[in-house]
Amino acid sequence: MEKQTPILQGVRMVEFGWAVVGPLTTSWAGGFGAEVIKVETRTRPDIIRSMTPFKDDKVNLDNSLFFGRENASKKSIALNLKHPQGKELALKLVAGADVVLDSYTAGVMAKWGLGYEDLVKVRPDLIMLSSCMYGQTGALRSMPGYGVPLTAISGLTYHCGWPDRKPCGPYGSYTDYLVPRLNLLAIVSALDHRRRTGQGVYLDAAQLEASVQFVAPALLNYALTGRVAQRAGNRDPEAAPHGVYPCAGKDRWVAITVMDDRQWKGLVHAMGSPEWALDPELERLEGRLDRAEELDQRIAQWTATREDHEVMELLQALQVPAGVANDGRDLGEDPQLVYDQYFSRREHPVMGQVDYAAHSMEFSASPQNVERSPCLGEHTEEICLGLLGLGREEYQRLDEQGVFK
Repeated sequence: MEKQTPILQGVRMVEFGWAVVGPLTTSWAGGFGAEVIKVETRTRPDIIRSMTPFKDDKVNLDNSLFFGRENASKKSIALNLKHPQGKELALKLVAGADVVLDSYTAGVMAKWGLGYEDLVKVRPDLIMLSSCMYGQTGALRSMPGYGVPLTAISGLTYHCGWPDRKPCGPYGSYTDYLVPRLNLLAIVSALDHRRRTGQGVYLDAAQLEASVQFVAPALLNYALTGRVAQRAGNRDPEAAPHGVYPCAGKDRWVAITVMDDRQWKGLVHAMGSPEWALDPELERLEGRLDRAEELDQRIAQWTATREDHEVMELLQALQVPAGVANDGRDLGEDPQLVYDQYFSRREHPVMGQVDYAAHSMEFSASPQNVERSPCLGEHTEEICLGLLGLGREEYQRLDEQGVFK
């Protein structure tokens, strides 16, 4: 069989980013063959290098599993961009790059003399994507922020929770894992545009605007009816029962969804056809929706005495949608993820054996290869002496001047 070429092989990306959105965008690109060089500094390291979990609970900038997960498949160069020589080396790095990504607050790159107008002088056909919360223009352009408030601002938090309680929102910085997908798509589209036209492009990728795409049904409903969508817990207007139910054991749960009357019959059969479930009123969705609370209580009584996987496998065999609420250990041992080789185990010089997750999208004609994450500045000397063409004496002189902090 002819060896497949990764879809982004031959593309060099320089990343000026921190936290999750920017680094995860380039990490996925690296998995698809791009050469990614992360520009960072010890004077103000990427914030998630200092965030848990740490391997074996040892606090170290190179020991954060959180950072490692979001920064697989890239190299790291330490450059102090506040130093004039640091800026010059950054420009030289960009001159040989296809794509630049920054995820700092609007105006930061320009303040360093590394804005788009500065960079296209050294690489006229450059593709640059800037990904901050509010974009590069507007009244809020200079306001910093992270995924938790952005999840709220975009409307996602409001829609998560129970109708009689305050919003609880999805866990953590939810939008941080939505936006990179759109960012990567935009970069690939820009690469195709340049291939066809020879022209680069600047992409102002406002995270707020990207995140709002994921509440489109609520926006459309308001535009058409004037009604504001409300929290509904686990309920769904087109499915009943529809919820997450307790199982035997500590904090074990299974999600069950019944979308049609055939699936309802399957659930009834799985439960042993109890008399209450044979009520003709429950044979149709309308009747089940009217009695949704009762159904939740009845089903919870049935699942509570059974193992979660037992319930899932029984229902799936009857073509009733059901799934165990996996925890971290479950995911590591999940047979489907194991079969798909979703996790790649790599040896990290500080953390040892680490499992890195692949992008959830696979291309039939392009392999995905996930490599380990870098230590801070691990490839500085290699990049300077090789790609940037510095002599060893010059490199040592700049190192002594604090350029590589």
